Amino acid sequence: MKKLIALVCLIWLTPLIVSNLTDTVTLGGWVAAEEKKKTRRVPAMRESTYKRLAEAQVMVDPESAPREEGEPAPEPKGTPRDAIALLLKLKDRRGLNSYELAQVWNTLAFAYYTIEDVPNTIRSYENVLAQGTITEALEQAALRSLFQLHYSQENYLKSIEFMDKWEALRGKPDAGVTFIKATAYYQLNRYKDALKNALLVEQIALQNQRRIKENWWYIQVVLYNELEEVDNVISVLEKLVVNYPKKQYWMHIAGMYDEKGMDDQALSAYYAVYMQGMLTKESELVMLAQRLLNAEVPYESAVIIEKGFKDKIVKKTEKNLKLVATAYTMAQEMSKAIDAWRAASKVTEDAELHYHLAQALANEDRHKEATASYGDAIKMGKLKKPGDVHFWNGISLMQLERWDKAIKAFRASAKADKKKKKQVRQYVRYINGEKRRQRELRKMLAGD
Repeated sequence: MKKLIALVCLIWLTPLIVSNLTDTVTLGGWVAAEEKKKTRRVPAMRESTYKRLAEAQVMVDPESAPREEGEPAPEPKGTPRDAIALLLKLKDRRGLNSYELAQVWNTLAFAYYTIEDVPNTIRSYENVLAQGTITEALEQAALRSLFQLHYSQENYLKSIEFMDKWEALRGKPDAGVTFIKATAYYQLNRYKDALKNALLVEQIALQNQRRIKENWWYIQVVLYNELEEVDNVISVLEKLVVNYPKKQYWMHIAGMYDEKGMDDQALSAYYAVYMQGMLTKESELVMLAQRLLNAEVPYESAVIIEKGFKDKIVKKTEKNLKLVATAYTMAQEMSKAIDAWRAASKVTEDAELHYHLAQALANEDRHKEATASYGDAIKMGKLKKPGDVHFWNGISLMQLERWDKAIKAFRASAKADKKKKKQVRQYVRYINGEKRRQRELRKMLAGD
């Protein structure tokens, strides 16, 4: 997680570093900064120094040289390394004032950064700050570049030190920089300091009526999690799912609800993910269907799996077909339950599935089909409760008035399960009575 947080910050920082470096060496930018910041009296830059700096700047980045609109970039007289050599000579020239020397070091920083020499880039910026009185704009830019560069080198304490100096000079907090500071403290395992800054980020953003960025909230989640403050993790995740409704946040908050024993909220979160089309794996859809079934929402459970079949996400395995069949049975959608039980019974030699199919058929008064399925279950064997299977087979046979076969089934039930002897005796007595009644009725009709 720490490597990921650092990577995210570096991705965020990189364009800022480049922007700071290019902006602070652009000659037009110096003039604009001077006009904007008049609070410090700094020595003037002489034309000869200006020309040498401009020449070095073109060598480092011709596109950054000031020119009229539509005018092509000037042709460099050397490479960035040539610019470094020129600037190193220039800094040793006698008579340079503090502002000129600061700008030489500033341009050197840009040149070193261009050739990916970070240590010398840092050293050059430190020398910018060492020149005494410089413009506030230049000091801010140097401090900002230093905290970004130190962060990129994993020098987090140094980075925080320069962030503090930058904020003190600026005079007001910045949400983006405060976020970086929070991540720096996080990298140092100083979670409480990190959280203090992470919460400040949100406060600054709200005060300035800015939209709170996704990672500004997410770092709070990470930190509250490190501090094992589950309620606060949930509170921030609730903001994230509203403002940035990504799957990872919905799944995270569902997991946290589970941890707190908030089953209804967890199920609602998972179902919200499903309704947004974010559940794309078989395991995810099956998990949700099982949860819905456990929560006594069987119809939706079955629909989810059947849609998974249709979308070719969920495989038609025995387990999944059984889940659909069970759900439809609980939902009293018997016609659909029968189809599902039949489909499940075809993919495996499981006697229990044939038993469930038989029961579903019997519930729909399809007793002839039911007795066939009861028979299949009995033939396969390895039933959990063979006494029940024989018993319900007897009931269906009785409905078909197949009296002798019904008696045989009931007696098989009593043999398999002694607890059923009393019930069996009652049904056998009833059947014998029905047989006698029917015989007498036939005799009476024959006598007519």
